Amino acid sequence: MTESNYWSRFGGTVSRRTILRGGAVGVAGLAGAALIGCGDTKKDAAPAGTAAAGTPTAVASNQTAKKGGTLRISGQLTGDVPSLDYDRSNSSALGSITNLTGVKLTQWDERPDSPGPVENVIPDLAESWESPDQGTTWTFKLKKGVKTSDGLEVKAEDVVWSLNRQAQGIRSPQGLVQSNMPDIYSARTGKADINAKAIDEYTLQFKLAKPDADFLSMMGGHWWSVEHKDVITKKGTDQGKTAPGWGDIIGVDQIRGGGPYYPSEYVPASGFKMKRNPNFYDSNLAYLDGIDHPFILDPAAAAAALQAGQLDAFGPLTQFTVNQGLDLSKAANLQVDWQPCMVWNPWVFDMRNKPFNDVRVRRALSHAIDRQSWIKNLLQGRGRNGTMVLPWLTYWAMDPAKMGEDGKYINTYDPAESKKLLTAAGAEKFKFTLQTSNIGAYTVTYPFADLMTSMLANVGITQETKIVDYAAHIGGKTFPDNGIYQSFIVRPDIQSYAYAQVGLGGGLVGGADVYGELAKNEPEYVAFRELAEKQRLTQDRNARKELVNDMQKRWAKNVWNFYWPSPDSPVVSNKKVHNFRPPPGWNWNIMKYVWKDA
Repeated sequence: MTESNYWSRFGGTVSRRTILRGGAVGVAGLAGAALIGCGDTKKDAAPAGTAAAGTPTAVASNQTAKKGGTLRISGQLTGDVPSLDYDRSNSSALGSITNLTGVKLTQWDERPDSPGPVENVIPDLAESWESPDQGTTWTFKLKKGVKTSDGLEVKAEDVVWSLNRQAQGIRSPQGLVQSNMPDIYSARTGKADINAKAIDEYTLQFKLAKPDADFLSMMGGHWWSVEHKDVITKKGTDQGKTAPGWGDIIGVDQIRGGGPYYPSEYVPASGFKMKRNPNFYDSNLAYLDGIDHPFILDPAAAAAALQAGQLDAFGPLTQFTVNQGLDLSKAANLQVDWQPCMVWNPWVFDMRNKPFNDVRVRRALSHAIDRQSWIKNLLQGRGRNGTMVLPWLTYWAMDPAKMGEDGKYINTYDPAESKKLLTAAGAEKFKFTLQTSNIGAYTVTYPFADLMTSMLANVGITQETKIVDYAAHIGGKTFPDNGIYQSFIVRPDIQSYAYAQVGLGGGLVGGADVYGELAKNEPEYVAFRELAEKQRLTQDRNARKELVNDMQKRWAKNVWNFYWPSPDSPVVSNKKVHNFRPPPGWNWNIMKYVWKDA
C-alpha cells in the first residue's frame, strides 16, 4: 500500500479540532501517569553522584538579567488542584507550585547551560554530601540561613519531619515520597519510619537498605518538598485528615518552604499568584518579582492571549500541538522553543492470553505501523520514534534506527513481513480492542487511534476502540479482553527511568499483571528485569549506559509494548522573556533563571 492511501482517508490533513485533542493533557491523567519520558541528544552530563561545589548561581548568559516584573504564564498547571496539601494530593498542578516554594536536599541542574538537567544534580538545601560506603549511608551538610518568606530557618529536623509526615501523618493516599522512594523507609514500629536522623541542626544522615544510584536524583525529585513544621502545625487547624500533630494544609499561607517564591493567592478554578521570597538563600537568583498563573486549559485560548500580549508564556505541561507551534512561530512578538516530547503513549498488550502472548503477533502489529509517514504527515516532521520509555530523555539512550537487527521491529515499516508473521502465528484477520479513557486529550483517541485503525486494516487486523471512564481505566477495574490498554507517560524524574517503567513499577495494568506473566514464561524478560535492577544499583555512569542500551535492545526485539510516535513540544513565550526553556527533565526549578524585559 502506498503512503497516500491511508493518509488520504484523513483528507491529507487532520482537522484543527482533531489536532487540538492530541495536544493537551488533563490533570487527572497527569496524576495517574508513570513518571518517565523522552529526551534529546545533548552531550553527556556528569554522573548523578557528583556533587557540584558551592551554590548554583546565575550563569554568564544571565549577567544582563534584570530583576523585577511579573511573569504571566499558563500551561505550567494542567488544572485546578484537588487539595492544597501536596503530601496528599498527588497532583502535578500543585507539584509545580511546591517546586517553586520549597527546597529539597538536591536539585536537578536546570540552569540554562546545564549539560544534563535530570542526570546531573547540584546542591539545594544540602551544601554537600558524602557516602563512605558506596551508597548505603548518606550524610548531608545543610546550608545555614535557608529561610521561608516568614523568616523561619529550615533545618535538618524539618527534613526528617517532612518525610515522616508523608509516611506517618498521611495515611491515605500513601505519601508520594513513600510511594516513589520506599527504600528510605522501614517498618520498625509497625508503621513506615524514615531511615534518617538529624545529627545536629545542619547535619542529616540517611541509612539505606542497599545502594541506589538514583538516590541523589530522587532527593531533588518533584515528589516532595521540605516543609517547615511550624508553618503547617501552627497556622493550620487539625481537621482530622492527618494523624494528630501533623497538621492540615488548608491555606496558601501554609505553603512556605524556603524556595525562591511563595504563593500569595489562590482562587479555586481561577489560578495562583506567587511572589519572590525576600529571604531566598541565593540573592543572585529569582529575578522576577512575581508569577501569575491563571488556569487556561484550552491551547487555542492561550495562543490568542499570547498573540494579544495578555500572556507571557505557555507550557509545557499543557501543550500546543505541532501545527499550533508552527503557526505561533510566525508571530512577530513570540518565540518558540521546540523540546523533546513530554508525553508518550504506550500500548500495553494483554500478554496473558492469545494472540498477544505470541511475540510474532506483537512484532507483526509493530511492523504494520508506518511511523515515518506518521511523523512526516501528522507531526510535520517534528516527532520521534522510540522503543520504550527510556529512549529520548536519558542522554545515553539509543535511537531505534541504530539498533540494527534488534530494532527492526520498531523501526521498520514492513506490511508484507507483518502478514507473514501473522500467518505463522495463526492469527490472520484477528480483532482486538484498544481501551482508552475519556479524560485528557492524550487519552482521547483521535486522531491517533483512527490512524492506527487504518494502518492495521492494511494487514487484516481489525482494531476496535473502547472509551471508558477515567477512574475505571486507571483504577484497576477493567482491561479489554485479549486486547490493548492505552496508557500514557508524563514527565521524567529519576536518572535510571527504567526501574519505574511500566512492568517494573508493579506491572499492574487494569488489574491484570501482564508483565508478571512474562516474568514466569519469558527468559528475555527475566533478564531485562535483572538488568534494570543491576543498573539501578550501579554507581558508574558508563557501566549504567551499557546496561540500559542492552535493556532497550531487548525491549525492541520482543515488543513487550510499543509507542505511537510522539510529537515535539513547542514551548512558547513572548520575546521579552529570557531563559524560559523547560528542559526535558523539567522540574520547574528553571523559573529561578527566568527574567523579562520591562
